[in-house]
Amino acid sequence: MKQRLIEKHFLAKDIVQYFNADKNAKIKELWDFFPDLFGEDGPEVEKKRQEQEVAVYKAKMLDFALRHNHARTGGDKAGRHDA
Repeated sequence: MKQRLIEKHFLAKDIVQYFNADKNAKIKELWDFFPDLFGEDGPEVEKKRQEQEVAVYKAKMLDFALRHNHARTGGDKAGRHDA
């Protein structure tokens, strides 16, 4: 039963996020609906989600810094000697 609920909830979240124009809308989690069944999963899942968000943020910032520094040093023009 727990696995079926997880699968249906994942599908529902995916559909809502696809059609929802308000990107700031809070989508409830399974433990909000079934605290007895999923209550212990909530804090662990939230921690993993935050860790993933931080990792994505760091990767984006590193990408930005690399692109910025590359453009600042002249990009592909630096070090090229076409005859």
